Amino acid sequence: MNGGRKRQKMARRYKEITYRAPLKEPVETQAYIAEAPGDWRLVVFPGTPARKYLFERFLRLAPAGLEVVLIARPGFGRGHRRAFLDFDDQVAAAKPFLEDKKVVTMGVSYGGELALKAALDFPKEVKGAVTVAALITEPRPYVQPFVDLAGHPFVSPLVPRTLHHSRAEVAGRRAQIGPLFERLKELHSPVTILHGDFDHLVDMADARTLRRYFPDDADVEVRTVSGGSHFLEMQFPKLVYDAVEGVIQRAERRAV
Repeated sequence: MNGGRKRQKMARRYKEITYRAPLKEPVETQAYIAEAPGDWRLVVFPGTPARKYLFERFLRLAPAGLEVVLIARPGFGRGHRRAFLDFDDQVAAAKPFLEDKKVVTMGVSYGGELALKAALDFPKEVKGAVTVAALITEPRPYVQPFVDLAGHPFVSPLVPRTLHHSRAEVAGRRAQIGPLFERLKELHSPVTILHGDFDHLVDMADARTLRRYFPDDADVEVRTVSGGSHFLEMQFPKLVYDAVEGVIQRAERRAV
């Protein structure tokens, strides 16, 4: 790769598109794209609730030559009035962006599982994956009482719809993560697991737990981000892109 992809000196522009996502029941949703002419595309699954503003800086700092697509996940697109709990539906929303280029998937928090599932479901298209502060077990214990409070009859009407969708997603993932993690022994593409040691929502131990689902000799790196919070894409976007670049380099070495 001749020393790696060059950094963009000026802020990248991105655009919003609306498209029909091919779920079991197709739904109209949005994606945000920083276009680039290179061979590679990064497809990003945000966490829950999915918030575009968390990725504004990340999109604008995308390296030259790397196309970046941020999906407004099903349940969080404009007009979505219910949560979409099935991992298959969530990954299906990315299918239109798995063509034409070589793809690395990236998942943040809840989205970490989706990035890995996309790599498993589409091994020819997805050449590697990065997880960022991935939620593998459960949020930290002190988070749950606040989650439960949002469901209280007196509080629930005051809580935004997207937060109710988030509560449903966190609960709905529990029945799906076991079968998904069992499949990780089948994943042969490179993976990097990023986690901050100051993550106030998901314990650093989740990164170590995730690594144990892979075989010992799998091409999986665990990187601890010193001082890193749960929002590494906001806090250290260039460091996150370095991890993506590392996965691309490892994937290209495999292809030689």
